[in-house]
Amino acid sequence: MKKQTLILVMIGVILFIAGSAIAFASVEGASKHTGSGTNVVAPVSTSAVVAKANIPVGTTGQSMISSGLVAIELIPTKSYTPTDLGSLSGLTDQVLTTAVTKGNAISSTELKASTSSISLPTGMDAMTVTLTGANGLAGYLQPGSHVDVYGNVTKLSGGLPDSGPPQVPCTELLAPNIEVLDVQSTVPAYNAKPNSTARQVPASETLLLAVNPSQSRTIAFMSLNQTISVVQTQAGAVPPAVGQCVGTTQLAVAP
Repeated sequence: MKKQTLILVMIGVILFIAGSAIAFASVEGASKHTGSGTNVVAPVSTSAVVAKANIPVGTTGQSMISSGLVAIELIPTKSYTPTDLGSLSGLTDQVLTTAVTKGNAISSTELKASTSSISLPTGMDAMTVTLTGANGLAGYLQPGSHVDVYGNVTKLSGGLPDSGPPQVPCTELLAPNIEVLDVQSTVPAYNAKPNSTARQVPASETLLLAVNPSQSRTIAFMSLNQTISVVQTQAGAVPPAVGQCVGTTQLAVAP
């Protein structure tokens, strides 16, 4: 009886060792195929908005979607560019400026805002300003945002008789809480499909702003004679005093 028990124990030990060896070999084989886990294999395809038929110039984004002229499809990653649309939402309130051939991805550089979609607030004027990429918030600004417009004064143009010209260089607030109706940029919008490359900063951006007549005159003068920049504001934020020039020889009042 004891001999049979010993034999069963030995058989169990042998089976355990064999099972462990098989498990170890499986793990080793898997690790050789998968690597350390830190290596990331680049995807061979990327989703993009692709033309299902030839689309002529002047076609609106809404028409492309409702007529089934576009769809989300996978395209080779090597063919994908940062300006290619990654979702149909990028066609909202847009119109095509360049004809697109069937099978090609739709690029944001081939679109512009549809004027029929832009609603100007009552009593306001629309004016455009062209800024450098950095002064225009580097491509992060979106239609519907609100900005404070600043003038960066680097040369004298006269001043009030009793106060004299301001010391330069200096910066003053030209117009607070201005609504951005549209943004024209050479880079994808911030909500475009992300990719592995670094975000591009546009060389320039053109903003369509809703301003009153007085603000338009001030901004027009500064655009032609000085330089302007914008900052995106938060709801309820209190801007500094309009026209208060703050520079190298002026002191700003702490908020």
